[in-house]
Amino acid sequence: MNEMDMLTRFRAEVPPGVSPHAEELFRAGMTDHSTERPVVPRSRHLFARIRMPWRLAIAAGVAAGLAAGLLIAVQPSGPPAPTAVQPSSPSTLTAKLLADRASAAALTGPTVPAGQWVYRLTVTYTASPPAGVPAKITQGNWSTADGSLSYGSGAWGTSPSHALYSQLGSLPRNPIALDRYLAKLSYPSANATQVNKDVADFGTIGELLSNDILPPSLNAELYQALGDIPTIRVKTHITDVDGRAGVAFMLPETSQSANLEIILDASDYSYLAQAAWEPSNGSPNSAIPFTETAVLKTTLVSGPGSVQADPAPPQPAELTVGQAATALLNSQKSGLGDIPDPSQWIYRKLSTNGGTREVWARADDTEQASVAGGTLVTCTRSASCASGTKWLMAAGPAFTLVDPTRTGPFLPSDPQPLLDKFNTYRTGCPDTAGYCNAVGVIANLFSGYANVGVSSLTWYFSLADVPGATVQHITDAAGRVDVELSFPFTGGVTGILFDASTYRFAGYVQSGAQTLLLQQANVAGPGVRP
Repeated sequence: MNEMDMLTRFRAEVPPGVSPHAEELFRAGMTDHSTERPVVPRSRHLFARIRMPWRLAIAAGVAAGLAAGLLIAVQPSGPPAPTAVQPSSPSTLTAKLLADRASAAALTGPTVPAGQWVYRLTVTYTASPPAGVPAKITQGNWSTADGSLSYGSGAWGTSPSHALYSQLGSLPRNPIALDRYLAKLSYPSANATQVNKDVADFGTIGELLSNDILPPSLNAELYQALGDIPTIRVKTHITDVDGRAGVAFMLPETSQSANLEIILDASDYSYLAQAAWEPSNGSPNSAIPFTETAVLKTTLVSGPGSVQADPAPPQPAELTVGQAATALLNSQKSGLGDIPDPSQWIYRKLSTNGGTREVWARADDTEQASVAGGTLVTCTRSASCASGTKWLMAAGPAFTLVDPTRTGPFLPSDPQPLLDKFNTYRTGCPDTAGYCNAVGVIANLFSGYANVGVSSLTWYFSLADVPGATVQHITDAAGRVDVELSFPFTGGVTGILFDASTYRFAGYVQSGAQTLLLQQANVAGPGVRP
């Protein structure tokens, strides 16, 4: 039994802090309504973020994450043969009974901090994939529990349901009211048809169940809300792509969508997969092949790139670099920090114990200028003056390795391998037993490339992987309130500073002295000030 299974194993008592209605659901789900064994939930599962071309006509909004993209799921071996939906008889499994059982299972799930990293292994099956694309695609990806950061194959992003996750505290707890609220997210007009509302409601719930680890009580209410959708159906005796027996909430095809399924484990009612298809009846809308996305594995881990189970709550260092990475990601989305031309001159004002220092450097760090004895001195990396120049990038990878527009070669994309690679550079650090050289390289990277569009979010999480990293709030020498990420080294760079309000890079501490970035701007050339 792994750590995630231990976190979500059956408990005989109602979890603390749940609402009276949630407790009622828990008790109802523990009642044996048939010959099936008691509910013993497994880990909660989430969708991966790879999108494929579903042509679902759901309006833009939160539900569009399900409607306009392909969800990656585990699919049965070989193409399934979808059959017409048959209403469940009272002697089998009704939507209400399935909702009760799924809710009871959800209530035994863990309460996971928003910043906790989760690793998911998923498989996606498409009955008729595009030419050159395999029918099944298996991949791993990482995300925070709240979806604020997601990572896979070296790419960073945000879960499409993160905006809704941030509103969880204000969502209605009554299932019928919750249905209405979720439907209105996509169809605010009072004139929306019931069909529109059902599709939007189903899509939004599917997005939340697949993309986030929700509080157990809300997870339970979402299943209750599914059971209250008027057009919902139940499918039994189905098998997902991984061969697991399942049951499903089914929303039949409408003018607004294909057939949609949310598949649960047939024995413990944990989330397994989602699927969509349109029947091949020759109609103009029959363009969606059967597609299913299933989750094979869900594991709480210490950070992106790690697959080792670690259910411990995020440490302060992990949360700090997460906030810094989120700030950088948001600035890139807003168009700030665009990648400059490598030859662009950038002005920086730095504060050190010796006073204020002005440095002009090209974006690719091949040429640098500063004032010495009242004279502006410019030097290139290849010139004889290079050895006597105090470079912003004193050691570490050149611009050709960190420029995201290049075609290669590439540095490692995962945090721990990248940290190991950075530690092979020499920064003059005496503490060679730890990652002192790596931290020095990252300090150089931040000084030379931060805020110019080439900073990799992986750099931040590499810092969190340094053993013994701690966090403290300080007032720096410029009077600013900073968050200091501190490292237990005897020399070299012992601290990286982030502005406490914006989490942008603010400077570093080396041998007890602060080097602070006070100002930065693109300029026409050396000697030009903004």
